[in-house]
Amino acid sequence: MFGPASDRTVTPFLEGITINHGPRPLLGRFFLLADQAARARGISLEFSSMEQLVKINKLNPSTWRPILPHYDAQYGGIHSENSFCIVGRNMDGEVVATQAARLYDWTGTTLMEEASTLRLFYPQPSLMAQRGERCTITAPHAGSITGRVAFTGAAWYRPDHRGRDLATVLPRIARAYAFAKWCTDCNITFIAERLVETGLAQRCGYTKVEFAVELENFAIGAYRGALVWMAATDMLEDLSKFAATGVSQIDTRVEKRRA
Repeated sequence: MFGPASDRTVTPFLEGITINHGPRPLLGRFFLLADQAARARGISLEFSSMEQLVKINKLNPSTWRPILPHYDAQYGGIHSENSFCIVGRNMDGEVVATQAARLYDWTGTTLMEEASTLRLFYPQPSLMAQRGERCTITAPHAGSITGRVAFTGAAWYRPDHRGRDLATVLPRIARAYAFAKWCTDCNITFIAERLVETGLAQRCGYTKVEFAVELENFAIGAYRGALVWMAATDMLEDLSKFAATGVSQIDTRVEKRRA
């Protein structure tokens, strides 16, 4: 584990927030409430680097499968203008939670096209993809997701901090900050099938869950999950509910489509 925050150069969460786009009163109130919700769960948040995200992932192989390559800066294409990483620390300064986001400009293309060609994962798939890697998406809306898209993910909660409902807080923060930073049209992520069945997508606030996403021969291993997404308008509506109630457990209507 990384040591106490004083040993590293970090940016506390609220100090690192800049609202470039969207309704400032709503977003500002949401970020304050989300920070309070994390602290109520014993977590202090800070912005970190994508390189540290990879290090944290590698330090916890028993509880976290390898992250997908589009979050790994070693492949290039990742910089401070198109990505961010948030880590949560307990009172001892140990990293116990992570959440990241990556911006894509898919003007003139779609998620379906970018996934099938592996450009979703690698700047140069022909040079960087491992032998046999494939991504197959049959989710109905994958062919219509376009524009400025934030892929949020790399979510991990250390086992002793699971059950604290952090999934109601950190994914919302990632979506909201992606919008405030980049003016995104849509937010997406992949959630493993077994986690969809537990209601994770609903707790995270997502409104659309569509099967299926299948990965073959990635470091993550055999994977079948769902495309989980929401338009910016839905995301802002969800934040309004959060800000209005001041609590993190928000009921959302989840539309499931199985293929």
